Amino acid sequence: MYHDHHFHPFGYASLVNGLELMYAASLDEVMSRVSERGEHVEGPIIGQRLNDETLREARLPTAVDIDDVISDRPVLLYRYCGHIAVANSKAMQIAGLSADTPDPDGGGFDRDPSGKPNGILRETAVGVVSHALAPDIEAPTDTEIITALSRLPKMGIGSVTGIVSMGEPVWCGVSNEVETLVRLAPDLPIDIDVLVIAAHPTDLAEAKDLIDRAEGRIRFHGWKEFADGSLGGHTAAMHAPFADRPDTMGTDRLDFAQAAEMGQAALDLDGIVAIHAIGDRANDTVLDVYDQLLRQGADPSRLRVEHASILTNPTIDRMADMGIAASVQPAFLASEETWLEKRLGPERMSRAYPFRSLLDAGVPLLGGSDSPVELPDPETGINAAVVRHGINTDQALTRDQAEALFNPPSG
Repeated sequence: MYHDHHFHPFGYASLVNGLELMYAASLDEVMSRVSERGEHVEGPIIGQRLNDETLREARLPTAVDIDDVISDRPVLLYRYCGHIAVANSKAMQIAGLSADTPDPDGGGFDRDPSGKPNGILRETAVGVVSHALAPDIEAPTDTEIITALSRLPKMGIGSVTGIVSMGEPVWCGVSNEVETLVRLAPDLPIDIDVLVIAAHPTDLAEAKDLIDRAEGRIRFHGWKEFADGSLGGHTAAMHAPFADRPDTMGTDRLDFAQAAEMGQAALDLDGIVAIHAIGDRANDTVLDVYDQLLRQGADPSRLRVEHASILTNPTIDRMADMGIAASVQPAFLASEETWLEKRLGPERMSRAYPFRSLLDAGVPLLGGSDSPVELPDPETGINAAVVRHGINTDQALTRDQAEALFNPPSG
């Protein structure tokens, strides 16, 4: 059985039981699905996997677009990367947003010409709205969550590294993801190594204590954090501007001092440190944090970069020299095939998803789906690592090497 090394259990459950927007062909189709969903749920309407790259209009909707369909109840639609969302006016009103609302640290509100937020929320700005809506969102039931996770063994997945939050939920609708997972532990159909998103060492220690005392198929695995956003949402932290958005080099989300403190706290709890980094600048920042942890005596095998999507050759060499792992998501190649060069430009394309270079340099590689960003079927990721979907085919892995990405962790 395979192991998915980067999986969001509650995001996946919400996807299975909720509103899926990935394959909508136009904004009209998006709004039709939103309206239909509103007929079946009470309270806020939450949608996932909105993909502006495949819409006929080739843009994200705004609050105005959603208001034309539903204006009397809040709507929040997540872009499929999970780092961007779109809210209607009712949702922004509940969150108290106005032209005077400042952008939060590590995020931002897109604005109309008057300066008022237009509904498009980037990075931590998503949480400003989702937190306000959370008390009224209809969460998946325990039965729905277990039923959703029961699909995984049928795909050949026997275990996952599950990412959950100790505080504000990553995915709308679950008030405390750690406590929910602990409650469900006896009935889980798979084993889950739990990576916890937490802001303070005491929260992380409490999460470990809850998980250690749980009866069931979960165990504490460590701490998870974000250094940047996504390529699709133009929020990956890059050394140079995006080719199709020369006004931005992405979003930095990592507080160095806090990351070093939390990383050490995770290590002191016998956990690992896993930090999301997609852009080249974000990856270099994470390695700076890990360099400090190594100088404090950290075991490099307990440090890993989540995604490691855009890397320079010196960064690859540095990762190898440091002895840290890269947790990669090959299925991204299939989803980004048609638009990645538009984001990066031709010169940076050669640095995208350099699996072969990482492996040849001696960097340990792990594979996951980042579901619900991608669907969790491991065959999709294995195939993408081999065929590369036209992206840097010299970075292809063999079938055996691709399958090995999804091997269960040892120990």
